[in-house]
Parts: sequence; C-alpha cells; structure tokens
Amino acid sequence: MRRADRLFQIVSYLQGRRIAITAQDIAEEFDISVRTVYRDIQDLITTGVPISGEAGVGYILDKSYYLPPMSFDVNELETLMLGAAMVSSWTDAHMAASAKSLILKIKNVLTTQDREAFSGVALFAPPSRAKLPWNIDFSFLRQAVRQKEKLALDYADEEGRTTQRIVRPLSLVFIGPVWMMLGWCEMRQDFRHFRLDRMLVASPTGDIFTDTPETSLKTYLARLNYRDGLKD
Repeated sequence: MRRADRLFQIVSYLQGRRIAITAQDIAEEFDISVRTVYRDIQDLITTGVPISGEAGVGYILDKSYYLPPMSFDVNELETLMLGAAMVSSWTDAHMAASAKSLILKIKNVLTTQDREAFSGVALFAPPSRAKLPWNIDFSFLRQAVRQKEKLALDYADEEGRTTQRIVRPLSLVFIGPVWMMLGWCEMRQDFRHFRLDRMLVASPTGDIFTDTPETSLKTYLARLNYRDGLKD
C-alpha cells in the first residue's frame, strides 16, 4: 500500500470513533509498526488533520472533520454497487433504503469519468428464495449492537426447544443464507451465535454494557484467529 493511501485510510479508520484508538490497534489494522503509526499520525497533524491524543494513550479525530471527495476505480465502483445490491436483497427495508441513498450520494460526488464508469456497472444480487425469513426487527438488532444494550432473547434450538437468554450483542454476521447475531451469553458465560430465524422474541433491557477483556468482540476475533491457526 502506498503511504499516501495508508494516511487516507488511517483518517477513515479514526472517523466516527467515540473513544481514543491506540497506536497498537492502528498498527494491527494496517499491518505496520507502532513507530510507523507515530510518524504517520504526526505527519497528518502537521498537514492540519485535527487528531488529538498522544503516544501511549490513543488518538481521536475531531468529529467535525470530513475527508474531501475521492476518486474510485472501476473495481471499487463495482464493489460498491454489488455490496449495495446484496444489502438490499439480504437485509431489511431500512437497510435497503440506506443502500440506495448511499449509491445516490456517491453518484452525486463522482467525477465525470467515474460517473461514466459507474453507469456501466452491471452487477446484481436479486432477491433469493434461499433467504430464511425472520420475525425480529433487523434494524433494532443493529441499534442494540451499536448502542451496546443487552437483549432479552427467547431462542429456539434446532429441535424447537426454547430458552430465555440475556445477551450482549456484539456483531451481526451473514453466512449465506443465514443471518446470525454474535453475542456474549450471560447464561452460558461464553460467546454464542444466535440465528435470526430462531429468535422468537428479542426485547430491549435498558441495560447498557461495557466491553471487558473476556467478553469483547476483539477477544472473540482473536480466539477465532487462534483456532484457525491451529487448523493450518
């Protein structure tokens, strides 16, 4: 990756973060050394990017800062179009509307050359009969993940037996044609995947949780990578 591209992506990575991101996290995200992160952050600050923080503590970007319009190549445009089409077909009406709005906004800021490439993209993801229906509000689950609100679930296993769980929602995962919610199950005291089509009830508890070293998404992903490594 060119350094200019990396600097741009570091700014994108910091955007929208509510808490400071450590240099170690940035280094792991971009597969670079912590020393390189320090140098990149200092160069960004020197050029006027409003990043606050310091080495050993973490960095956060001023919420009012926006990146300038960017240029896309044909592959990137096709990726955006296909991703938006898949979101429209495999999520819910709210996400489909957001996907359409995103594509319209991108189209409006493209250069003439990019707009011509954009109009020539022919990738589609039509609705599929393989999509498993669910009765849970998909957007409600997304909001619970984003706001870190514990959920009360009535959940049925593959044999139809129902249990009640209190779950910390961490992520929504799509393994076609199944959507699942990854969460920390307080009953099992471990990470669990909950299929949306087996959720009978998902209710807000009003209880906001804080990630811990044992229960965070980062811990789950580290465990998953470790297991994958054992398989090789």
